[in-house]
Amino acid sequence: MAKGAPSLLARGFFILLGLVMLGAAWAWPQLPQQGAARIEVEPGLVGVLLGGYSYAWVLKTPQGAVLVDAGMDTQGKELLAELAAQGVSPEKVHTVLLTHGHVDHWGAAHLFPNARVVVGPGEAAVIRGEFVQKSLVGRLTRSMARPPVPAKLEEAQDGAELSVDGASIRVIHLPGHTPGSAAYLWRDVLFTGDSLLRTKSGLGPSPVPVSEDRKQNLASLRKLEEVHFARVADGHAGLTQGAKEKLGALLK
Repeated sequence: MAKGAPSLLARGFFILLGLVMLGAAWAWPQLPQQGAARIEVEPGLVGVLLGGYSYAWVLKTPQGAVLVDAGMDTQGKELLAELAAQGVSPEKVHTVLLTHGHVDHWGAAHLFPNARVVVGPGEAAVIRGEFVQKSLVGRLTRSMARPPVPAKLEEAQDGAELSVDGASIRVIHLPGHTPGSAAYLWRDVLFTGDSLLRTKSGLGPSPVPVSEDRKQNLASLRKLEEVHFARVADGHAGLTQGAKEKLGALLK
């Protein structure tokens, strides 16, 4: 080996290390910042962190409950325990709203026999495994076993107003994270899944490795400038107060 080779290798290593550190410093403020294991948003609305990773939101209604997302566990142990603690049997879950088709958000959706399971426009193909994901994580997980597809799966159109046991919930299509990603607006709470997440610096779209098209995701969020909401309940970080102002800071 030439006399100067070790120093050149060392220099290359430290340059690479420096680039990695710079990348990490750039990415850190944009990564989801996880919240509490259980979040009581207000009476009748609770978020529960399933598997220490993704949130499901339980909205009680006069005749049962609505779920927004359902975690990865196909047996739904933590989710069913939360529902039981609230006095809600699986049969009383009448609606499951899925923000998108990544398996960490709908694994237990099949456990509720009377529930209509709603996704955004075009997202049923992701649930059924018919859409070939191009994101890094999507490619790496293609061969993974998939949860049972819910029997009563339906797509809702952008802007649809769902009448759910006395509650009105609006569907807002936010393509990018996946083609049919959707947010759901109930009162002043916007359930965003992975399309808009609380981060160290405020709010932001999902990181590149887990998104089909992060630029499209970010562009889709401009639609929310015309939506009245104050709080974001997302899929991995929890609850964000003052969310409309934080969205404005992201988009300016």
